[in-house]
Amino acid sequence: MGRADYDLVVVGGGAAGLNAAFSCRQRFPDKRVLLIDRESEVGYYRTLLPMFMAGNLNEDKLFFWKSGDDENLDTRLGVQVRSLDRAAKCLTLDTGETIGYARLVLACGGYPIVPPVFERAVTPEGVFPVRGLSVAREIKDWLPQRRDIVVLGGGLVGSKTSVFLRLAGFNVTLVEKEAHILPTVLSADTARPLQRHLENMGVQVKTETTIDQFKADADGAVSSVHLATGEWLPCGTFLVGIGSTPDLAFLDGTGLVEDGELVVSPTLQTHDPEIFGVGDAIYIRVAGGDKHNPWTWPQAVNQGKLAGANAFLDSPMPLKRTTRVNAQNIAGVPIMILGGPGVGSSIEARPGPGDGVWREFFMHEGCIVGGALVGDISGAGPLHFTMAGGADVSETTDELLKPRTRAFGALAWTSLGQARRANIISAKGS
Repeated sequence: MGRADYDLVVVGGGAAGLNAAFSCRQRFPDKRVLLIDRESEVGYYRTLLPMFMAGNLNEDKLFFWKSGDDENLDTRLGVQVRSLDRAAKCLTLDTGETIGYARLVLACGGYPIVPPVFERAVTPEGVFPVRGLSVAREIKDWLPQRRDIVVLGGGLVGSKTSVFLRLAGFNVTLVEKEAHILPTVLSADTARPLQRHLENMGVQVKTETTIDQFKADADGAVSSVHLATGEWLPCGTFLVGIGSTPDLAFLDGTGLVEDGELVVSPTLQTHDPEIFGVGDAIYIRVAGGDKHNPWTWPQAVNQGKLAGANAFLDSPMPLKRTTRVNAQNIAGVPIMILGGPGVGSSIEARPGPGDGVWREFFMHEGCIVGGALVGDISGAGPLHFTMAGGADVSETTDELLKPRTRAFGALAWTSLGQARRANIISAKGS
């Protein structure tokens, strides 16, 4: 096949990749932009897939954009990139087509992780990763006849999937290998009331275990799974939500991957300044050499917008924040995640005035490096501002932990355009 040349090529049509394409088209309307993705459809909210699978959301409500909405944004969907030639500034697709670029954005995402028990055996029918729309359609069609569901992975994806399916009347068991659900973002004390909330809804929660065997029926469909702790669970549908592994194979030999990681600068540029990286697959190296992997949906959107805006600037702008802030609502319980615990961090927590309310910070050298607000997320914006600024709050932690607190520095309120009408405790406590 022949070669097609574009000013900007974006590999990956998730939140990061699409926003990179939109941002470039807005900032540089004369540039020709191409979006490539291995899925046949893009422009939908992955976070809403559990609602769709449970039958609580029509498919058309999933989409915020469809191919053809912008006649100046070309697409190659349902294809994969096989290789990148930096010297020739081109990509080769599995169709044989060659795509030339002036600038390239890598937003390639990853492949779902499959439990080892299914990697070693022939995977039975009824085993699905919770990842993309095409598989979500299969799950939705499969579920009505297979109502005993086991969800592996107690993170945000697995927990929300369990909740929506339980609300739809299915029998759901959630399995998490760590001691509590949401282990990467919450401490055990903060996760415990949320876990009780799921159990009160009828979700069975099994922690500190995993799946090590399965049985299939005469038709080759999964019928039960075995926990490492010794219990067999009835299972007609097995959903996997334990994360993904970056899709970086096509970058072999390009010099862009360091120890299996796609590392970028704060301006989201790789070692090659004409190639940018955004989304789940990247690690951002900040001043001092530390690397961050901010994988949340809000981060993906912000990174995509910045990469598209930076693509043709002589002086690209840096990403302002690498925090993993994420807002969720799990069965009526609002959660604001400020970021998971870091190495060497301590926990400062305080239960709220009512059941199901908890606020916690992960602290390092007097600074907030993460935390979560559960049940009452008031003041989350100023808290994020205080955390991102790296202020020492060791003397005001108790006040910051209070639900509905207004104990933030005057600078935080000014940045939000809010008037200072009360005595404000500064970050230094002065």
